[in-house]
Amino acid sequence: MSSSFSPDEFTPAAGEAQAPETPVAASETGVKSAATKPSTAKQAVGGLLRPFKVLNFSLLFGGQTISVIGNALYTVALPWLILNNGGSAQELGIVLAAYGIPRMGCMLMGGWLADRLRPRRVMLIADIVRAVLVGLLALLALQGHPTLWQLCAIAVPLGALGGAFMPASMSILPDILNDDDLQGGNALNMSSMQGANLLGSAVAGVIVAIFTAGVGLLIDAATFVISAVSLALMRMKSSAPGNKREAGAASAASPDEAQAQEAPVSFLSFLRSSQLIHVVLLIAVAGGFCLGGLIEVALPAFVHGPMHGSASDYGIILAGASAGALVGGIFAGMLGKLKYKGLTMLGSGLLVAVSFGLLPFAGVLGAAVCMLIGGLTNSITNVLLFTKIQLIVPRHLLGRMMGLITFGSFGMYPVSAALMGVLSNQFGPALLFPCSGLLLALVMLLAMTQKSLRES
Repeated sequence: MSSSFSPDEFTPAAGEAQAPETPVAASETGVKSAATKPSTAKQAVGGLLRPFKVLNFSLLFGGQTISVIGNALYTVALPWLILNNGGSAQELGIVLAAYGIPRMGCMLMGGWLADRLRPRRVMLIADIVRAVLVGLLALLALQGHPTLWQLCAIAVPLGALGGAFMPASMSILPDILNDDDLQGGNALNMSSMQGANLLGSAVAGVIVAIFTAGVGLLIDAATFVISAVSLALMRMKSSAPGNKREAGAASAASPDEAQAQEAPVSFLSFLRSSQLIHVVLLIAVAGGFCLGGLIEVALPAFVHGPMHGSASDYGIILAGASAGALVGGIFAGMLGKLKYKGLTMLGSGLLVAVSFGLLPFAGVLGAAVCMLIGGLTNSITNVLLFTKIQLIVPRHLLGRMMGLITFGSFGMYPVSAALMGVLSNQFGPALLFPCSGLLLALVMLLAMTQKSLRES
């Protein structure tokens, strides 16, 4: 991978280039290809599952899937713990803020740490400390009624570690997979998160209802331990698999070019010079701004108000998004041989905008279908986008870049939620869906004007 931005970074990797063909009769070539070429569907499925041949990926996949199920337990158990012990909604909001603010604030620091310490080490430290913190919270819950200050004292470092963990988890794949398998690995990770969230949310309610919130938190702590063990079992090489391609390119270049490729570029220098990163940051900020408050504030307000729907209707609509995201993640992993991935990514982003824009005009089932399409196309966009970032950003800058991107997206959430709440009261929630969809569509169309991204 080149250490500076150039259009060449969007061409197929050297490892993907075909070897020169030897002179063979056309008929002989046709017979051989017909006899040996596997079906397109088989190739696609094989490309999606190929990362499992790497032991480190299998360990990462299994540990993180279990950890996401534990996160769903925490999401259900914490509010139930507070509200069931005489706490108010205001106290719940204070605890969630004590978690959310450090989480967002530590994303940039987490990216820097991932580049300095390597992603696996940051993830391992974060999981070990979070296991201790959630275990302590579980013991407090099992012994009695935790006070507000105790809950906040645990929530603050828990949120900070969660924020540091995120960019590290998004930048670890290039350390364990080669470039050809990155898209499949990203797709599998995204699909596992969606599936684990669906399963975890269903199981969490049952566990907390049958037992107690403390038991749910104790299980969550155990999932952090499992995740930490899976990370500890990984054996990392001194150089990432993708670096073999860079080494080969450097050896084939002239002395001046080789020296330029080996010279490490600074984070600010790369950030200033990379047009693609500018577009990616714009997409991340627009996505967080347009969709964050729309889903969390405007959607429930719309279902409860103008749609006159019930809580079950709201659940059905949200389930459509989760199901679509799960299918979209799997499908994106089967697009490894797609020629114009950049255009597909941006086209999927446009479909996200259209599906959310049409949602208030479709009824309950129609809204669920819109959310399903939106979840599916959003997963495709995210998988292709993250894979492209992992391929073009120099390896020593990837953690900080992922930290900046996640900060840009998540940082828009509180602004979006507050603005959507105000606008919903003033103009009604229905109007916010086509307006947000239009804004997101304009950003995607603007991104399409970048030839290097469109034709990548």
